[in-house]
Amino acid sequence: MPDAPIAYILKRFPRFSETFILNELLAHEAAGATTQVYSLLAPPEEPRHAGLAQLKAKVQILKALGSGPDGVAAPGDAALYSGKTAQEIGALQRKAKAVALDALARGITHFHAHFGSDTTIVACLAAREVGGSYSFTAHAKDIYHTYVTPEADADMRRAKMREAAFVATVSDYNARALSRLCPEARIIRLYNGIDLDAFAPVDPATQIPGHLIAVGRMVEKKGFDVLLKAGAELKARTVPFTVSLIGSGPLEPALRAQRAALGLEDCVAMDGPLPQEALINAMGKAQAAVLPCVVTDSGDRDGLPTVLLEAMARGLPVVTTTTSGGPEIVEDGITGRLCAPGDATALADALEDVLALPERAQVMGAAGRRRAERLFDLTTNAGTLRRLLRDPARAGQEAA
Repeated sequence: MPDAPIAYILKRFPRFSETFILNELLAHEAAGATTQVYSLLAPPEEPRHAGLAQLKAKVQILKALGSGPDGVAAPGDAALYSGKTAQEIGALQRKAKAVALDALARGITHFHAHFGSDTTIVACLAAREVGGSYSFTAHAKDIYHTYVTPEADADMRRAKMREAAFVATVSDYNARALSRLCPEARIIRLYNGIDLDAFAPVDPATQIPGHLIAVGRMVEKKGFDVLLKAGAELKARTVPFTVSLIGSGPLEPALRAQRAALGLEDCVAMDGPLPQEALINAMGKAQAAVLPCVVTDSGDRDGLPTVLLEAMARGLPVVTTTTSGGPEIVEDGITGRLCAPGDATALADALEDVLALPERAQVMGAAGRRRAERLFDLTTNAGTLRRLLRDPARAGQEAA
């Protein structure tokens, strides 16, 4: 009898900024697994990655189930629904019932959610309905951001973790934070995986001297305002450089205004987001990648930025900060440079150090590629997750 589909519960699928989820699903299918996706909301109107056309997963959108009677938290579930209205609780409960009904017909008894948010609530409720189990991958905002109060958020996170068969997370930094929060939970550190064949080492002949690439949503935690300040310092030092700042988001107007105010329009390009295949090509022109992550006032921060892993796979040295998983990506002075978050001068120093000697940058990039092969291979890491999803009980043997 064939295995039941691997079932993912996601907030919106597909989503342009979440290539790691698409790649994970594709890796499962490449290994012969059948996949099923339940999306709580309809996907946004935005470009699609070419890889989506290869995905065979059935995708069920649950958006139409958002209206109906108010919900009631069962005894003991108050923390699970922290900060939610009765209407929001009802919507999640209805979606969980719809997932459970469909899952029973497919023989699904385990659900995996990405992000410890509403997706994990629905996974938990659906697992109860079918008498099965659930797990989730915790990333960043779902671990650190303050939604209600620090105390209420901690209770909510513990409620999700205690009942889960296991909790995967993308860095040792995150694993330590989650273990402190809920020592009894089974925590698995599992790095995001990169398709090492797609992100092959760049040809040095295509690299533009002094050219940097910075990729991410234009939100506070990416630290792009710090990057622009560092760019102004490099310009004042007469260090030759250019930057491709790739992405979009709520801070884009402010960043464009800052770029103009600093006189950087001639050396910092802001051309919007790129699909993965175009991003691979853009990386081929860069001498280094940079992402100066910071911690926001709400506590939000990046966990382990996938784009930096992709840059390492392409053989680029990486410049980032010591925030959260940064030191797990970069070996300072070996695969790139680390600096303090929020410090534009320190960032400028690190960038100048990488750009000053192209030959050393290539050595760093080659070391980064070897590190990516060792730690961030998609086939290996998705395979580890798949074994856990097929046999959640084994998570107790592999817990961090």
